[in-house]
Amino acid sequence: MIACFAAAAALAASDTKTELATIAVQGGTATFVANTNVAAVSVKGKSSALVAKLSLRRAAEGLQLEHIDARLSVQTLLTGMGLRDSHMRKYVFTTADGQVPDLHFEGANTTCSGSAKETTCPVAGMLTIRNIARPFTLPLKIREDGAGFKASGDGVVKLSAYGIEQPSELGVKMNDEILLHFDFAAKPVAGDVAMLMERR
Repeated sequence: MIACFAAAAALAASDTKTELATIAVQGGTATFVANTNVAAVSVKGKSSALVAKLSLRRAAEGLQLEHIDARLSVQTLLTGMGLRDSHMRKYVFTTADGQVPDLHFEGANTTCSGSAKETTCPVAGMLTIRNIARPFTLPLKIREDGAGFKASGDGVVKLSAYGIEQPSELGVKMNDEILLHFDFAAKPVAGDVAMLMERR
């Protein structure tokens, strides 16, 4: 699952001009934990195929994430059990007409806050599951990593918000709320403005 997405870094800019840069994410990690009505039983899944592009700008009021577009192929989400993966795709991610679309997050106009070494971005946007879009916010913690940055964040998504029934088997029923976690590294797109965390 996802969700989503997003991140930040600071742009080099003069007092009179800000610059826009595009940041690329390849091979980001998305994990989920689905607890159940049985305390000792939970379902965990992971994908390392998160991809995204972000447009970032440093303005007078601080770092701004002007746009983010992130995607994750459902086929890359694995729980460690083939039959369970098949059931998950069928009952959670397949549309009424038999399609299995990517998870998609898109957001814009986020102002970040924090120190020069670490900042937090409350990225708000729309998370699309099964071609149904719903509001979703992911607070991301960003830290400097050479010419780019690394980010991590946690969020919660409700199956019911997407009209998805809670899967159940042999009396074990998945909770409505699914816990999400994301980790990724991002670097400037070749030929674009170099993205560096502001150094003091």
